[in-house]
Amino acid sequence: MKSFYACIDASLPAPQPLQHLAIRDRAAKAGGAITFYGAEEILTLGSQAFIQAKLRRYPGIQGVVFFTINQFAYGPAFNFKLLKTIVATLNLEAHFAREGLAIRDAAALDALFPFLYAVDAARRRDADRSWRALILQAATARTTDTSS
Repeated sequence: MKSFYACIDASLPAPQPLQHLAIRDRAAKAGGAITFYGAEEILTLGSQAFIQAKLRRYPGIQGVVFFTINQFAYGPAFNFKLLKTIVATLNLEAHFAREGLAIRDAAALDALFPFLYAVDAARRRDADRSWRALILQAATARTTDTSS
């Protein structure tokens, strides 16, 4: 059985117990269980220094399960460097509970790079627009459209 480190999303308003349940389920689907857990410190969200140090400290684990891929977008841009360090340098699997995504090796990361890059570009493009504002904008446009 594989041993995983769990990393909940400290910046998300989702209750931590629910994040732990989703992470535990993802670890089980990957053939393992959670051995250690933690969360990024609020003061180091941009650099993700806490998780980097923790993963280096636990050499017996086979991977890490994050609650969401968005945890790599704490800083101004997606932290591709950290994800590559986890997968290629530390030789750990990276799993994402909310998205049901698994990156098991460097080849898988390379294959996903265009997708991750596009998601990050869209996130940065829409950073100043909340989903609520987008829905309101779409609803307003629909009710004021008299062309139909």
